[in-house]
Amino acid sequence: MDLSKVKWAAIIAVVAGVGWSLSSPGTEWWFNKLKAYTPGQSAENDVVNEASLSKFGGYLFQTLRYEKAEEVFQLSIDRYPKGKNVYYNGYRLVKCHEKREDYEGAVGLLVALIKANAHQFDDRVPEVEILKLRTNKLIETHSLGELIP
Repeated sequence: MDLSKVKWAAIIAVVAGVGWSLSSPGTEWWFNKLKAYTPGQSAENDVVNEASLSKFGGYLFQTLRYEKAEEVFQLSIDRYPKGKNVYYNGYRLVKCHEKREDYEGAVGLLVALIKANAHQFDDRVPEVEILKLRTNKLIETHSLGELIP
């Protein structure tokens, strides 16, 4: 039995599916699917959904879709304020604001991360001194007010 036609049909279907999922309609479909979940139904599902939102936001950021990544990170933070990725998503939200040239928003988020000492909760967030340096650089470069001591 010759399965070569089936194999090529399967390969084409997989490539088309992956291509669609990377497109704007595909990413919108994934976002709506993740957004449809209602938090609080199950602690186990909450962990999975928060991780999925975090990974999806990271994917969007890596593919230069900063506005949509910002929306996903903010949704994750709003839904799971005590989640495992909340501080890291906050830090990645800072990067989204910087990429969109919203420096005041980035500074506000950095100040919140500094006050919370986010690094003590998540090693993926830089230490307070590094966050202060980054904040002061944004403040100084874009004339946003007084530097943080």
